[in-house]
Amino acid sequence: MRFRRLFRPRSDYLFGIASSLFAAFLFFATLTPATARAELSDQDRADLARVEVFLNGIRSLQARFTQLSEAGGIAEGDFYMQRPGRLRFEYAPPSPILIVATGRTLIFYDAELGQVSRLALSATPLGFLVADNFSFSGDFQVESVERQPGALFIKVFDTRRPNEGSVIMVFADQPLQLRQWQILDAQGKRTTIALFNVRTNLAL
Repeated sequence: MRFRRLFRPRSDYLFGIASSLFAAFLFFATLTPATARAELSDQDRADLARVEVFLNGIRSLQARFTQLSEAGGIAEGDFYMQRPGRLRFEYAPPSPILIVATGRTLIFYDAELGQVSRLALSATPLGFLVADNFSFSGDFQVESVERQPGALFIKVFDTRRPNEGSVIMVFADQPLQLRQWQILDAQGKRTTIALFNVRTNLAL
């Protein structure tokens, strides 16, 4: 069954919060020119090395999240991550959605419709985040590094699918803290996940 068939008509609000994140995972359509690797400065490389050390030091994470979609949908819930390969988005009512990664598979469950959809975790833009050893190399490469006062923005893309969008990781700096990520599909549509009340390296 195609993903579009999983959603019967409902309010624009519910449609936006129910589908935007998984749609961003599933519909990385090939509609834009290939993404280019960045020409990295020495400062870029130093910042990327800091982020790699920081993320590899996080084996588990729990946070409250807010999700914003370009369609106007706003949702919130609880986010859990345990490396390698496991994450969970528990959406708060009225959203009927649960998204779970179980090591190799990303599962999307709509409780209202009683329907499930699956795809390979490695095919999603968050697969690299829950890898056992995080690295800005291999399948995921850096497109750009940008800095603002107290913030660091790192844009990455999948070299196996260079036409299929990108992910912007947003960190507070000094000290480093993961604050949000933004998923950009090939059409430039953005889904933002912002994290709050982050706790790390706890038993889940």
